[in-house]
Amino acid sequence: MSKTQNALEKNIAKLSQKKPNTKTKRKTQLKEPEVKYTKSKDDKLFPHSTFPWRLEDRKENKVCHFQCLDHAEKYIRRYKLEPIKQYKLQVKV
Repeated sequence: MSKTQNALEKNIAKLSQKKPNTKTKRKTQLKEPEVKYTKSKDDKLFPHSTFPWRLEDRKENKVCHFQCLDHAEKYIRRYKLEPIKQYKLQVKV
């Protein structure tokens, strides 16, 4: 027999052997941190009446305005911002 044939037979024998029952662990999904916000009555911070949510992005040093909390959450999750350190979210009351 040739070397190739011997190698093939060995590989087939290894594959046909029963393997011990090993369970693979699934990665648990990490829960995303809760988005924290404060209420504000200062009208100067909210120049647009249709955008009652104000986000100070301290990481990029900019201010963003949003129509709803979902949009602000999407922005925070996209850029992986941490509360207090990297952003401040406010809603107009």
